[in-house]
Amino acid sequence: KPLRPCIQLSSKNEAGGIVAPTMQEKKVKKRVSFADNQGMALTMVKVFSEFDDPLDIPFNITELLDNIVSLTTAESESFVLDFSQPSADYLDFRNRLQTDHVCLENCMLKDRAITGTVKVQNLAFEKAVKIRMTFDTWKSFTDFPCWYVKDTYAGSDRDTFSFDISLPEKVQSYERMEFAVCFECRGQTYWDSNKGKNYRIIRAELKSTQGTAEPQNGPDFGISFDQFGSPRCSYGLFPEWPSYLGYEKLGPYY
Repeated sequence: KPLRPCIQLSSKNEAGGIVAPTMQEKKVKKRVSFADNQGMALTMVKVFSEFDDPLDIPFNITELLDNIVSLTTAESESFVLDFSQPSADYLDFRNRLQTDHVCLENCMLKDRAITGTVKVQNLAFEKAVKIRMTFDTWKSFTDFPCWYVKDTYAGSDRDTFSFDISLPEKVQSYERMEFAVCFECRGQTYWDSNKGKNYRIIRAELKSTQGTAEPQNGPDFGISFDQFGSPRCSYGLFPEWPSYLGYEKLGPYY
């Protein structure tokens, strides 16, 4: 029995010899039509009118604005110290205490209050220490008393006093806050006014906009440094230490 052929011929009408239509001829072509061709408008306009009754919106934009304003005001009214801690430079601190008999030791700002300690020479048993402070560039001032702090080491030639002063709620931006330390003993009055500049408290944004600090006018001990920034001698740092000029000729210590 012969096999069936694998090649199929196109179907034709044996009687009339007409070719059957293909799939491409049966496929309908796509057409694009616009809305105006169908009798509809090309655009749609909606008009919103104001409601007669206010909407009940849980989020209050007014409260948000008030909070933003209050935060901005709080940031602008934050204060910082415009001076370094006096006790950080121990030699200068000790010399000022011996010369002026009184010197601010340290100070800090916390929760809109200024706190710190003062060192005075124990010239007599009866003594009084106070902070004279102004909040309006010395148009007026207030004296705040300091309290005695018991020293850990008995028999010291220095006494320590502390203070805690609350800052006012509102301070005008054009006014300065400054203070000085007053020490009264044996009918004499001694002052620590930060070498005549007073201790200033300024706004934080003013501190950030200030340039580099001015060089200190302190004593020059003649300290020399090498290329790596290390001091070459210790005489400038400790001028009261004895200097052994002939140490090269000294023999072993044993």
